[in-house]
Amino acid sequence: MLIESLVEPLITQSGYEYVGTEINKNGADTELIIYADKPGGLELEDCEKISRMIDPIIDEHDPIEESYYLCVSSPGLDRPLKAERDFKRSIGKKVDVKLYRPMNGHKEFTGELTSFDDNGFTLDGEQTFAYKDTAIVRLHVDL
Repeated sequence: MLIESLVEPLITQSGYEYVGTEINKNGADTELIIYADKPGGLELEDCEKISRMIDPIIDEHDPIEESYYLCVSSPGLDRPLKAERDFKRSIGKKVDVKLYRPMNGHKEFTGELTSFDDNGFTLDGEQTFAYKDTAIVRLHVDL
């Protein structure tokens, strides 16, 4: 994606982690949301700094035809794990898994993410899931 190739180097060179990009259309409005993170989480000042840094480069390349609002945000605690970097960052953390079809009579599992590879991931060193069977994986949030 053009936007990712424009903003990821700027964000990472500034000491942040680029997490992803999302484009949302709400009626006539379009939002370009850039997700970034850092150890300990992003503060409002970090979001403002990143926004000021990437806005000129996005404007210069004009990757979205219609007008849009640029938002820089932390991905949140309950963000889905999608990319390799998401799984790598989450090793040793508790995650929730929802499957498309039941496995051993269950469609939902919670456990510690202990490993992953190109085909899938393992919870608690025992239960292995294939990516193709997984509807969503996200960090577990204790309420």
